[in-house]
Amino acid sequence: MVEIILYTGLLYLIQLILEGQLRRMGSNKAERAHKAVHNLRESLPIFLAFAILSIVFEVDQNISLAVYWLITRVVYAIIYISGLGLKPAAEGSTYEPQPIRGAVWATSVVLLVMMGLNLV
Repeated sequence: MVEIILYTGLLYLIQLILEGQLRRMGSNKAERAHKAVHNLRESLPIFLAFAILSIVFEVDQNISLAVYWLITRVVYAIIYISGLGLKPAAEGSTYEPQPIRGAVWATSVVLLVMMGLNLV
C-alpha cells in the first residue's frame, strides 16, 4: 500500500508539472489540465486517509482497490487533458460534456466507497 501512496504522489506531481508546461506553451489544454489536478486534489485526502487506515488496520482487500483507484485516476487525467470524447458546449454555456470522463470519475468514487466499507 505504501508503494501505491507513493505512486499517487508521483501522479499528482506529474499532473502539476504537465499543467505548468501546457500553460508555458500556451496550449488550450492547460485549463483542462488545471481542472484535472483540482479534481485529483479533491479526492486525494479521502484516498490517503483510507490507504493509511488500511495499513494501520491491515485491510489487505484495499490494496487491489487502491491500485484500481490509481489506474482510474491516471485514465481520468489522460481523458480530461486530451479532450477524448469531448462534446461541444451548448449555446450560451461554457460546460463541455465528456461522458467517458464522467464514467471514469464515477468508477473512482465507487472504488473509494468500497475502500471505506472495507474499513468498517
